[in-house]
Amino acid sequence: MAAIVLLLLISAAQSSGIGGIIVMLGLVAFITGLFALLTKRKSWVSLPHRKSAGIVTGAGFVALLIGSGVAGATAAPGTTVAKPAALVATQSQSPEAESASQTPTETNPVRTSCVTAAATASYQGNALVCTKDADGRLLWLPEAESAQIVKAAAEKEAAEKKAVADKAAADKLAADQKAAADKAAADKAAADKLAADQKAAADAAAAEAARQRALVPAAPAAPAAPAGVYFANCTEAKAAGAAPMRVGSPGYRTALDRDRDGIACDK
Repeated sequence: MAAIVLLLLISAAQSSGIGGIIVMLGLVAFITGLFALLTKRKSWVSLPHRKSAGIVTGAGFVALLIGSGVAGATAAPGTTVAKPAALVATQSQSPEAESASQTPTETNPVRTSCVTAAATASYQGNALVCTKDADGRLLWLPEAESAQIVKAAAEKEAAEKKAVADKAAADKLAADQKAAADKAAADKAAADKLAADQKAAADAAAAEAARQRALVPAAPAAPAAPAGVYFANCTEAKAAGAAPMRVGSPGYRTALDRDRDGIACDK
């Protein structure tokens, strides 16, 4: 184990110098002490008890911090040396390259955002129009494409308006038809009620007339004329109380029945 640690120290010294050695020693001490603390067994350096393991662990952690600081301090000068070379390389650029880097490149604005609808612009001789696309975004579009989108949007809006108007007309027609049907049903109900009321009134009047007729006493029957009675005229028949005389009754004869209704001397 000691040989492995020695090899690690040599490798750290070659790569990071004294700072690498301190870091490696701290790492070995930290792992060794932590192993003894957790397993409660003696490590490869035979730490006598847990207190010694705790001290070794803490010392290893501190060595890690110190070694990291030393390694960073020794590496910093190496990084600053390259800066002058980079500066020289930047300053040695040709005037043409410097001029090219300072010239802004014109960006193609097609399909980029714009603010005002129907606003116009130009890019490399091509006309652009600020147009609202299908998603409702305002974008710079070529004039031909913008015209197509505007036309399609107008046709869609007109179709939607027509659909709304057609639906409104259909709803109104349905409402009018329902109102007419309701009125016809109400008129029929009123007519049926009037007819029922008139029939009820007629039935009541007929019943009342029948009741009134039932209350009138029957007229006494005229005394029957004796058989073989002859009346020369209706005056005699009325004086005898036999008029009027029906067919078959005593004293009836067709000479006294002028209207031939079967009743003689009825007038």
